Amino acid sequence: MPLHNYPGRLLLATSVSSALLLATSVAVAVYLNAQQLRTAEVLNENIGSRRAAANLHETLVDLAALHQRGVTNLEPLHERVKSHLAEIVRLADKGAEKDLAERVAESFTKYLYLCSLTFGEMAAEYLTSHTIPECDRLRDFNALEIEKSELDHRTTLRRLTWGFVAVGVLGSAAGLLLGYGLARGLRRAVDSLLIRLQDASGMQDLATVEWQRDGHAGPDGSDELANRVEQVVRQLQQREQDVRRAERLAAVGQLAAGVAHEIRNPLTSVLLLVQMARLDPKAGALTDDDLTLIDNELGRIEQSLRTLLDYARPPKLERVACDLTAVADSAVQLVRGRAAQQGVTVRFAPPGPTALNADPGQLRQVVVNLMLNALDAMPTGGALELTVGRDGTDATLTVSDTGAGIAPDMLPRLFEPFATGKETGVGLGLVVSRRIVEDHGGGLHGFNRPAGGATFLVRLPTR
Repeated sequence: MPLHNYPGRLLLATSVSSALLLATSVAVAVYLNAQQLRTAEVLNENIGSRRAAANLHETLVDLAALHQRGVTNLEPLHERVKSHLAEIVRLADKGAEKDLAERVAESFTKYLYLCSLTFGEMAAEYLTSHTIPECDRLRDFNALEIEKSELDHRTTLRRLTWGFVAVGVLGSAAGLLLGYGLARGLRRAVDSLLIRLQDASGMQDLATVEWQRDGHAGPDGSDELANRVEQVVRQLQQREQDVRRAERLAAVGQLAAGVAHEIRNPLTSVLLLVQMARLDPKAGALTDDDLTLIDNELGRIEQSLRTLLDYARPPKLERVACDLTAVADSAVQLVRGRAAQQGVTVRFAPPGPTALNADPGQLRQVVVNLMLNALDAMPTGGALELTVGRDGTDATLTVSDTGAGIAPDMLPRLFEPFATGKETGVGLGLVVSRRIVEDHGGGLHGFNRPAGGATFLVRLPTR
């Protein structure tokens, strides 16, 4: 029964304590994260400065080596040194570092002045004795700064770790205290306990377990109550397993019946023609019409098996750049012959290109399935209309017919496996089609038209 005597102040204390704990945890996490980001940024800056100084030192050493070899075309290396100096000046953010960078730049400027006076040996000597040592001092300074920033970063990480440990301990302690208070409040609030378990399928009472408590032990103790509840739960679980097993068996039986019906009829026609030909080879020789009939019937069997395989093992999408209009047009060409045999008029006015990144083969299968369903609904003639368009950023494709429409009892089960309102078919065509469309990120919907007939709408994202 509802715990109408539950103390409201306990609930208020729990809410306030939880809010304070949450605010404290968020504040500590934000502060520690900001400190960690700051030290990480300083460390990255020092590493960048150290790398720039090392690159400058390497270039200066190469420059000195070229002087020793007597190379005169040194402009490329001079330009490289200038770029390294510019990078060092950009990254310098401390007073001492800026002073060292300026000294290196001044020393290199003097070296360039000596080079301009064609004092090659003097410039090389100055480069070796002044510029390179200045660069070494800058590199050593950056190395020390990296060590300091690494130490600060490790310290911040330790604080971050202990901070989260403190938050976790605080949360655990608060949870224990609140849980203890909640348990005491519930113990005082529970005067009687009524547990009623019902069978979900039959809605019949399996058991009613009552525990009366007025400060003294009731007729049924807590252990007896737990045992009875456990027994009833096991009964419910067993019934649920039985229901699921029955549903699976029913689905398998429905599938077997559909497959048998789909394969038996074509096989009967083929067997009759073969038996007639064997009984009287001269009079019953297979004609072109007979062979055409056999080919069509075997095609029906193949189509049924292919539908089952597509349902059991969905093929992997192979997305390529394609045109939905071209896919629809190719599907129309595939079913136009059957439509002509049934006296069905196919109306399709191809619009401009509708670009997609999709699997054209699987989309063609969807369109063909929808058009074949429409033809099944119009065995004695009618009109089938196919349109391609856009709705915002989505591409749309509709297939409409003038048949009898979708039966009211089939509308809710339109996309359920093995659900079909036709005499033939296993009820998987729409299931496979919808799965293909949803794998592309779109949707497939079916509904009846106010003027009669049915319409199926395919919506596909163009991005």
